[in-house]
Amino acid sequence: MRILLVYPPVNRLCNMNSNFFPLGLGYLSAMLKAGGHAVRIYNAELETEPFAPPTNISRLENHRLFVDALQDDDHRVWREFRTVLNDRPPDMIGFSCTSASVMPCLKMAALAKDTTDARIVFGGMHPTILPESTARYPQVDYIVAGEAEHTLVMLADALEQKQDPFFIDGVGAVVDDQVVFKRPRPVIRDLAALPFPNREDLVAFEKHAPFLQAMVTSRGCPYQCTFCSGREITDGITRYLPVEYVAGEMTHLHDRFGVRHFSFYDDTLLTHARRTRALCRAIADLPFEVRWSGFTRVDLVNADILEQVKASGCYSLGIGVEHASDAILARIRKGYARKQIVTGIEAIKAAGIQVSMNLMTGFPFETEADMQCNIDLIRELGIPANINTFTPYPQSPIYAEGLREGWIDTPIDWGKHSQHSLYNNFTRRIAPGRYRELLYAMAQTADDMVAT
Repeated sequence: MRILLVYPPVNRLCNMNSNFFPLGLGYLSAMLKAGGHAVRIYNAELETEPFAPPTNISRLENHRLFVDALQDDDHRVWREFRTVLNDRPPDMIGFSCTSASVMPCLKMAALAKDTTDARIVFGGMHPTILPESTARYPQVDYIVAGEAEHTLVMLADALEQKQDPFFIDGVGAVVDDQVVFKRPRPVIRDLAALPFPNREDLVAFEKHAPFLQAMVTSRGCPYQCTFCSGREITDGITRYLPVEYVAGEMTHLHDRFGVRHFSFYDDTLLTHARRTRALCRAIADLPFEVRWSGFTRVDLVNADILEQVKASGCYSLGIGVEHASDAILARIRKGYARKQIVTGIEAIKAAGIQVSMNLMTGFPFETEADMQCNIDLIRELGIPANINTFTPYPQSPIYAEGLREGWIDTPIDWGKHSQHSLYNNFTRRIAPGRYRELLYAMAQTADDMVAT
């Protein structure tokens, strides 16, 4: 079967560069290819236009371009997608679908329905947490929920053999106006049994060549932040790849593609000190020079760990700080306080490692004083900060709270709401105009820190 796997555009529709290898599709592609299917990966987020580096202000203001693009059938990204479809018409198209990208996925699915006979499959976070509503979109033939490496191969085999696919765990569809759906199979415990992600079959491979360095050393997150719905797809279970597997994949990327700089996309790196030390030793022992970056938490770093991380080639760490107010940190269950944020980030800086942080604002229980805490922290630390607007993702604890208390209108318009959207305004203790004023002040403060 000819299969096209699609990573949808979000940042690209906002005229922003966000270039990376879609790692999840790489794993799926490797499994499908091993099963005898002909697979291509189309990363519609890859942008070759030399747009100016995004700022926090431009992220907020350019979201309107995303909204407009969904209504523009002649947008250059949709034209490019039609070219990909016409080049090698697929039998099945699988879309990697989050809540933030479900509308571009639906747009592309409709275009595919107009020009091909391909079966349309939606997989990823959004179909996993909202299987019934996703299956009911008319553009969607099947959904695949949960970790899909085995499920998608079984679905492709069944469709190729013209079998009813509803015996497969994690597959759903609408039949006679009813959603038929089997719960997803359990998460994959032995990640080392999976093949390395397939990077060879990217559409326009030569344009992706500088961006092949994405990897993970684990799946899942052991923490319980109330704004996150990620635990729904992993059953709250974190699994770790053996350090030998990680070192082997790095060697493969170096030998096959010349990669020396690696980006780890684990939800949270450095969660266990003993494993971190073993991983750092394995990386340091590689027979080529390595530089790497990743994401972690401020309460997982100390001088000893950072010394080993730095010695293994780490040059940059991103920190999911989320907020500077102790009251908000407690409400969202981050598990640390503002004092630890400052201590951890200062330790990273002292270790000679670049550091940036993500901050979130616009929580329904947030006050003006809480927002000012974020602004003050940005000024105090003087490091790059990415400002996100709170989004009530389905199945997260805060989403459930919003349904109970009536401040969420369902269904949510995913064409407007996302982590950098000015449409996001769920504050209940700050007037809308004042919230926007403080949001812009926060974004501008963060941009000023980078400029200086």
